[in-house]
Amino acid sequence: MSVTIPMKAIVHLAAAAALALAVAAPVQSQQPKAAAKQVTIEGVGVMELTSVTASVEAVDLANRIVTLRGPRGNVFAVLVGPEVKNLPQVKAGDMLEIDHYASVAIDVKKTEGAPALTETALATKAAPGERPGALALRKVHVVTNVLGINTVSQSVLVRGPLGHLTEVKIRDPKVLTGLKTGGQIDLTYVEGVAIAVRAGASRK
Repeated sequence: MSVTIPMKAIVHLAAAAALALAVAAPVQSQQPKAAAKQVTIEGVGVMELTSVTASVEAVDLANRIVTLRGPRGNVFAVLVGPEVKNLPQVKAGDMLEIDHYASVAIDVKKTEGAPALTETALATKAAPGERPGALALRKVHVVTNVLGINTVSQSVLVRGPLGHLTEVKIRDPKVLTGLKTGGQIDLTYVEGVAIAVRAGASRK
């Protein structure tokens, strides 16, 4: 099923992007340290399975989205898969260790088009030999501004379909070098999903 976000809402999100820059800051200096594993997902291709420990900023139970703050102050969000049963117990202020598939770009190019956003649900599953289970992934197409660039993880920070900050992996480094923070892009990506949520170490 494809969902189109009303243009009024898109314009509102675009106006909020300037405020997000203060939250996002340069992604290079705030990226949480994490270990990544290459995993093949049927219908999508290769995605990175990453583990990160972060504090919970907000929980959207209806849409299964958890907003997190990493150890270096970066704010980002993850879509939580249906196999995670303990999501209702997660509260703001909790420290969590999360295993999640990083969002990955399918197509990206610079543009000067009008803001737009659509999303499509994807019925996918792990490839043979990988961790089993259904994955509630989404394919998202957005025309928006780049809120941050991380040359180390080769990713950009943008707003997702529900207004949450999402880091998207750019496979081609040549494309990444042609982008700039604040610049506009036409981006299609598969939104990653968390497959495990565990209690993390307490705040010090």
